[in-house]
Amino acid sequence: MDPLDRHVIKTALKTLQAAGGTGIKKPALLDQIDLAAGYATTSEQREAAFSLLRDRGWITYHYEPIFHDQRWTLTERGLTALEGM
Repeated sequence: MDPLDRHVIKTALKTLQAAGGTGIKKPALLDQIDLAAGYATTSEQREAAFSLLRDRGWITYHYEPIFHDQRWTLTERGLTALEGM
């Protein structure tokens, strides 16, 4: 992972940490990934970063009880990864 990718992933993890148990919706998380990159990223680049977070078990989701939207939260593995960065 190059330094820019590391910065993007770290920013996404910090965003999720700040959201706490409430979590964040996927489009908002993808926007944070785009902002962290410092330039307009493609949807493929945003999805690749999101997939990395999900596939490594660093994030998980739950459904809101009223609107049934998926909200993504940081896992213990994700917190450990963030601390290691």
